[in-house]
Amino acid sequence: MITSKEVFAKRKEGAVDEAYRMALELMGSPNANDWDRKAFCWCLIDIIKRDIGNGHDANLAHYQLQLENVELVPSDEVLAKGIRNALSLCNPGGQEISKAKALSKEGRHAEAAAAYRKAFGVGPGNKEAQTGFGWELFKYSKQLVAAENVNLGAIKRNLNDYLKLDVEKPSLLHSCVLQLAAKLAGQDKFNMLVFSRLWNLDNLRPEDFERYRGEDGKEYPSLAEKVIQQAGKEAAASDNVHEQKHVLPRLDAAIERFPDNIWLKLDKAKVLLALGLHDEALAFGLAVAKAKSNDYWAWGLLGDIVSRTDEDAALACYCKALSCPAEDKFTGKIRLKMARRMLESNDLSAAKLEVEVVVRSKESEGYKIPEEATQITSMPWFAETVAASSNRGFYMSKLPAAEALLFGALPWIDACVGEKYATPGKEDKPRRRIFIKSSSIPIEASIPESKLGRRKMAPGDTIKVKGEFDENQRFKVFVLESREAALDWDVFPESIGVVDHINRERGVLHFIVDRKIDGVVSLSELGETFAEGDSIALTLSSYTSKHGLAYRVHRATMSSKQPSSAIRRQFNEEVRVSNGMGFTESDVFVAPPMVSRHQLEDGDRVSGTAVLSFNKKRGTWGWKAISIEQVCVSSPTTSGAAVLP
Repeated sequence: MITSKEVFAKRKEGAVDEAYRMALELMGSPNANDWDRKAFCWCLIDIIKRDIGNGHDANLAHYQLQLENVELVPSDEVLAKGIRNALSLCNPGGQEISKAKALSKEGRHAEAAAAYRKAFGVGPGNKEAQTGFGWELFKYSKQLVAAENVNLGAIKRNLNDYLKLDVEKPSLLHSCVLQLAAKLAGQDKFNMLVFSRLWNLDNLRPEDFERYRGEDGKEYPSLAEKVIQQAGKEAAASDNVHEQKHVLPRLDAAIERFPDNIWLKLDKAKVLLALGLHDEALAFGLAVAKAKSNDYWAWGLLGDIVSRTDEDAALACYCKALSCPAEDKFTGKIRLKMARRMLESNDLSAAKLEVEVVVRSKESEGYKIPEEATQITSMPWFAETVAASSNRGFYMSKLPAAEALLFGALPWIDACVGEKYATPGKEDKPRRRIFIKSSSIPIEASIPESKLGRRKMAPGDTIKVKGEFDENQRFKVFVLESREAALDWDVFPESIGVVDHINRERGVLHFIVDRKIDGVVSLSELGETFAEGDSIALTLSSYTSKHGLAYRVHRATMSSKQPSSAIRRQFNEEVRVSNGMGFTESDVFVAPPMVSRHQLEDGDRVSGTAVLSFNKKRGTWGWKAISIEQVCVSSPTTSGAAVLP
């Protein structure tokens, strides 16, 4: 009698038709079991694939009906998938889908996508086929994006077809398509705002919110924040109120998740401004202007936000914008707003200068002159008026009002100017260190040399600043002014520390001031010879490096002042010795070399000096002996003790 095992063996030999006849005989038996039915199904799957591959479709309907009528226990997922694939081939367009899959394996994604389109033109495929079509649309579009001449029309058609498919969401495919679309954002005739709404940002996966670090070590935005930022930017430039309101909750969620992303706050401010919600936009505009206080556009935005409620403040912001470094080709809109306000106050010569700058810039760049500028130049007064030679004095007179708007609530903090320096590769953009007074050690910050304006300042000169810490705990200076003081460098207090280690091979000594402050000094920079345990007077500043908080030594000298007893103390205690190491009654650690040098034994009483020490392995603080002045040796044969120097 024939068995299912024999049917499978015939299939393996490639004798599919004979295996099929044997399986039919099995299925005719009243005792046919699940294995018999499985064997029959696999034979039908093989024959359907073969006939479609050979272009023989005369018997497909018969095979399809047989396969559909087999009742199986729904536990064999592999067989179930095989049946679905075979039945899909029997449907209209099935052969094209099979062709598309073969083309995909060869990497011919454009042809595969075309085959899927042809198949779907006959009738909608199942979800598996639609997913396959989705992947081909993505892969084909990815090739188009990488081409030298990008065919945006073909990519948009692919994305449009993708959005009509019934694919799994959220999924890797869905996120890949969004990532590809993000590369097109900003290009003409591609609207990320509309695409992201159709894609539905509710389908973002948790991993889509994860930022990533590139090979250059820099952190880059996650897919989610990038797309929301792009959509927000387009919403701000749009006249579509519905789209603007739709994107606002997305921006809110992204800002909460990525508070350090200033561009999301910029988008939020602009969208609110476009909706006429000036008061709501102000908080976000202030945050942007604080983060980008040296950029003209940030002050221009702030001016636009307050223009409805405070014309004087708006004018001051535009003046601040034009006092920031920027090429004339970028400042045209702000200059025309300035000219409009100057005309309102009848300052014709100043207004003419602003308009002339706009016209010259547009002409030199080959761009169309703004209609408003053309209208002003055609007015009778324009030809009759001599333009001002400079409006800088006017700008400067308005700066205090602009800075008061942004920084008014911040207190003035005493500071001192440090030395000028240049970052390698940016020698043309010198910077200046400044030192901000704090409750203990001054905080080091860095500003562009241009922020000092025309002030000629030497290291040590006293100033006052307004600023605050950013998300990375770096102090950002917003404004500064000169400050009268009796002494230069007056923000530096003297710190008294103790030398706890000297490494003469490396030529450095290590000091400690307290549990938070320690550092090293090169011996070559010292004019005196130090020993472990000596007091050292220091002037220090703190700064944030990539490794965290660090301290810079500006001056280090011998001191007769006593350091805090929290970092150096005397001890006079019995010592216990174990494995060459000594420990006193209060757990002062005596290192093996010192134990050996003084020939210490259990029960000896020692006096000396100890300094606070951090055990990196254990992550704990303790005391370490740095000198021993006297040892009282306990004798078992006498009632007294020998005293050794």
